[in-house]
Amino acid sequence: MNDVQNITKGQLGKMEAAFLAKAGTHPTFTLAFARQMLGHTKDDPTPQFLERLQGKGWIRRIRRGRFAVVPLSSGEDRSPQLHEFVVAMELVSPAVIAYWSALNHHGMTEQLPRTVFVATDHPVRRQPGDVLGVTYKIVSLRPDKFFGVIKDWIDESSFSVTDREKTIIDGLDLPQYVGGVSEIAKALIGSWKVLDEKKLRKYAAKIGNSAVGKRLGFMMETLGLGDVEALRKAILRAPGFSPLDPTMPKHGKYNRRWGLLINAEIQP
Repeated sequence: MNDVQNITKGQLGKMEAAFLAKAGTHPTFTLAFARQMLGHTKDDPTPQFLERLQGKGWIRRIRRGRFAVVPLSSGEDRSPQLHEFVVAMELVSPAVIAYWSALNHHGMTEQLPRTVFVATDHPVRRQPGDVLGVTYKIVSLRPDKFFGVIKDWIDESSFSVTDREKTIIDGLDLPQYVGGVSEIAKALIGSWKVLDEKKLRKYAAKIGNSAVGKRLGFMMETLGLGDVEALRKAILRAPGFSPLDPTMPKHGKYNRRWGLLINAEIQP
């Protein structure tokens, strides 16, 4: 029988069982870790050893040189019991859960994105796509946009995520990764009491995109939130008109106070 999903498939030898017992105490492990555990040196049989374990259904490759153990408790689907945010931390370095995924994590949207959005501070040549049944999208940012990161935990595994304020600002910077500015408007209304307005102003000025401050100011004013004049003093407003929502067609009314083309509806 060659059915990978068969729970009884692939009886383990003593070395394999001992290795899995050690590797299974970590969320993921690397080829170098396996080599060290097995006492091998370079140009050794470690890759073939791991290939056999994967063929037997005991480990799964996450990306090149990075693996996860499939526990017995995984059942017939033979998948590692890893939260998608923990897997995301292994796909690129540094990695931070951001955009729509961070909005959902912080309870600022009712939408459950089908893609896990991950930000990093350097260009990424190849997107990971589907990993262990989950789709990932890595967004490459300039290093000066990579801030507002906090650590959080799932069980005993840590992951990085943008804080609430940076999640709002990121969504105003690149609305295509949060489902449009209407999602940010909903987040502002629902979460205003727990948002740090001073930090929002600071981040809006720091992100390096004047459209962000314009969009935030217009939304705050329209929704009746916070100190709009303090925000106007904190941000630079570049000349010209930025679209309120760059994901929408570029026609609507021009708002001279904020330098915006109002091409999306924001309702209190």
